[in-house]
Amino acid sequence: MTQALYNSSFDDVEELRKRFEDFRGQHEKRTRLPEELWRAAAEIAERRGMNLVCRCLRLDANSLKKWMGKGVKEPRRKQAIKKHQRTAPPAAFVELLTAATAAASCVIEVESQHGHKLRLELKGVATSEIAELIHTFAGH
Repeated sequence: MTQALYNSSFDDVEELRKRFEDFRGQHEKRTRLPEELWRAAAEIAERRGMNLVCRCLRLDANSLKKWMGKGVKEPRRKQAIKKHQRTAPPAAFVELLTAATAAASCVIEVESQHGHKLRLELKGVATSEIAELIHTFAGH
């Protein structure tokens, strides 16, 4: 009896899990999930809890958090104020033009507008090549 109650109370999660499985079964492994599925997952996570949804749908918690903040439900006023205060405007791509010299060694960390991160540890690479790599990664 309690098992039946448990199952029926999480039908929404189970239905969405099946939709995720269907999508994953029909697409290649690294294919991005459609917005529709992310929005549905974010909506259910607001009601059921993020950990449960991430575990059942095999989602990354940080990715789901981003979708939960995309207007599925408005964040509480305090959270919205704090988020606004600590969010800096996105940096534009800046290319430093220098002579075609080689950098002895350097570490570069870049984050794209989509939240993808790139970390490069380079030795003996021309600065023009570094700029080209970052420019390509940033999507400009």
